[in-house]
Amino acid sequence: MNITKYIVFVIERNTIMKKEKLKKKFNYWLDKQMAKGTISIIRLLTTTVFSVVVFVSLLIFLFKLRSSFFSAFWDSLATIINAWMPSSDDGEAGYIVLNTFTAIVGLFFTSILIGVVSSGIEERIDSLRKGNSAVLEQGHTVILGYNCGEHGLLKQLILATGFSKRCIVIFTDIEKPDMEQDLKNNVEIPKNITVLCRNGDITNINDLRCCSIETAEIVIVNAMNDNRRIKAILAASSLLKEYKDAHVRLIACVTNDKYMLPQQKTTEENITMLKTADIMAKIIAHTTTEPGLSIAFKELMNFEENELYFEKSDQLRGKSVMQISGSLNYAAMVGIKHDGKIIMNPRSDFVVGDGDELILFEQMKGQYRIRKQEEKNLEDRLAPKMLKEAKGKIGIFGYNGLLKIILSELPEDVRDICILSDKKEVCSLAKKYPKRNIEIVDTSYENHLEKYAGQFSHIVLLTDREKEKEDADIDTILLLLKLQDIMERRGFDYNIVAELNMEGSYNISLKSKNIDYIVNSSISSLILAQIAESPDLEYVFNELLTNKGNELYSKPIRNFNLNTKHDYSFDALKRIVLSYGYTLLGAMHEGNLKMNPDLDERIIFDEDDRLIVLGRE
Repeated sequence: MNITKYIVFVIERNTIMKKEKLKKKFNYWLDKQMAKGTISIIRLLTTTVFSVVVFVSLLIFLFKLRSSFFSAFWDSLATIINAWMPSSDDGEAGYIVLNTFTAIVGLFFTSILIGVVSSGIEERIDSLRKGNSAVLEQGHTVILGYNCGEHGLLKQLILATGFSKRCIVIFTDIEKPDMEQDLKNNVEIPKNITVLCRNGDITNINDLRCCSIETAEIVIVNAMNDNRRIKAILAASSLLKEYKDAHVRLIACVTNDKYMLPQQKTTEENITMLKTADIMAKIIAHTTTEPGLSIAFKELMNFEENELYFEKSDQLRGKSVMQISGSLNYAAMVGIKHDGKIIMNPRSDFVVGDGDELILFEQMKGQYRIRKQEEKNLEDRLAPKMLKEAKGKIGIFGYNGLLKIILSELPEDVRDICILSDKKEVCSLAKKYPKRNIEIVDTSYENHLEKYAGQFSHIVLLTDREKEKEDADIDTILLLLKLQDIMERRGFDYNIVAELNMEGSYNISLKSKNIDYIVNSSISSLILAQIAESPDLEYVFNELLTNKGNELYSKPIRNFNLNTKHDYSFDALKRIVLSYGYTLLGAMHEGNLKMNPDLDERIIFDEDDRLIVLGRE
């Protein structure tokens, strides 16, 4: 008896275990089908419904409740689709019972189907709203990385496009509605420009696929820090390796040398990398002793007014630089691309040959005019000795990684420098620059600003990069306001160069003719846009932003022996400046910058006016 009970127990237990196992398998299979999404659920529902219809139709036909299987199948299908309950007049009791079951199944089918379809549509709309759909464009521009409030890069690309059609894809981890609202509020997008916002991780290869970067013309990495920039470059580069026929340029700026990729890799994979720290430091160094130069740099780098173009001209072939200078109106020739090499500020006797491209600084490509002129007095003349401008003492407030480059790039005749910072790294700097007289003030200077400010002719404010960008910018702006107040109250005379991190900080800053702002995000945007439009400009900017070779200067008029009692034509000014070995780009008159004026326009200078020129010191 006990054995019999045991056998029964074992059989029941095995049966239960099999049922539990089958139940688990079914639940697992169902979960997998549900996880596949809306289409899989609809497919499962459809299969179930047709199975029920076929089963019921067979029963109706076998019990001869209808004359044919097709008739039974059609009645069951209509009942299940309409979820229509049969009446007593529709047939025999068996037929009514079977179709009642079919109608109940149809009711569940309809309810579930409506829910699934509604959920699928909502999911699709949500996906579109988030910006996860694939881009089906060719020859478009992809920007990897975006920060609300920073629109410089996009604005420059729009300006560079002009009236041509262009598609720009912005890919970042910011939600699509937030990006679109920010762009709507801050950027005017013309009808010929299409801007598509997509959401995802710029460092994830699979996320990048939705941008179709393999069919793009340019990919610009615009992330907010070096870590993400280099990851985005490597991710995009790895993705492009899957497409042998892809010819896409990757462009990025980094701030730290350690993130620079090896030259062999950048050459093989068509990657252009620029060091913004170097660019920023060089612009700060050049602007420190050349007030107003930051405006000229911005004018040179942006697409708003004048910009740099490579052009060929049959009319100018065979003419010397001196001859071209006297005949070229509404443009300045800053260099020549000769035999594949770029020569900035060529000698006045350099003759333009076949195949040479002129590098022109003008408002629009081809806008220059060649005017007729007399051939006399076109050769070089002996210019009076150029007068040197006293540099005075420089005060640098704060410390960051740019300081070493700034000290290296300052003009050689700058001797007296005072660095006001309590950072330990500053103390070792003085020994590295024996030709300069560097004084270190490592105590807190906030309470002694008046004592120190009066000693300087030029002041540099460096942002604290250990703080949040907005906090560091506010500290810089507050210090700037204090220094400006001291200058006005005490009658001091110094110009200030202030480094800022964000464009938004510049918008709320004090504007004055003695203050030059160098904005990190703005400079990066300008350089990225310029190189994206013309890769050869990388070599131009590399030369302009170093103290070796040709540089951009803001020089007082007295350096060229000009006086304030004579009115000069810009034609005459071009020739005078060229006789000193410089190229005239414009003039700073009464606080306003005038670039590429009409050669016949005349000007009477004030004592504080300056000329914007290109040349060697």
